[in-house]
Amino acid sequence: MRSLVHALALGAATAAAGCAGTLKNPGMVDYQVAAGFDARRPADVGVLPVAGDLAAGTALALREAIRARLRELRYAPVRLKAVDEDIASFRPGGPNAVLDVKVTRWDDAALFGDGTLRASVEVRLFGAGSTEILYRGTLDDVPVRASFVARSMEDRPATVDQACAELAGRLLEKLPVKGDG
Repeated sequence: MRSLVHALALGAATAAAGCAGTLKNPGMVDYQVAAGFDARRPADVGVLPVAGDLAAGTALALREAIRARLRELRYAPVRLKAVDEDIASFRPGGPNAVLDVKVTRWDDAALFGDGTLRASVEVRLFGAGSTEILYRGTLDDVPVRASFVARSMEDRPATVDQACAELAGRLLEKLPVKGDG
């Protein structure tokens, strides 16, 4: 009995150490809002296709999650189809405000196990007719946990969607809410 208790205590200590290791490496997060943002805040924003080595379905899920978060912040994201059909008009410095997304790391090996992925992603918001960055959100090797974890192959897209929604929230965490003016 004593060896069983010892084994359980050792297992609990090992699990706690594993959790502590995750907490010790929360990644790096950085947000920058340009001076005078309120006076130049765009209303309509085109979300550009995600740049980086990411599966097409995952890239689309991230792009849609960012659009959804922009709506929650009272911006008016342009439909993806409209952006994709006239991509030349949706570029930094072009006639429309754009938000570009660049993924440099996407480690989803544990996503369908414990619901966690580690990502390095940057978003940059440009106003219409300007190449000045109005907002930048940078996550470097940040753990993101999906609120729903698939238990079957059919449910995996929902887990990806949930992880992307959480990631979008983190990326746009300091983007000021669009006012009525």
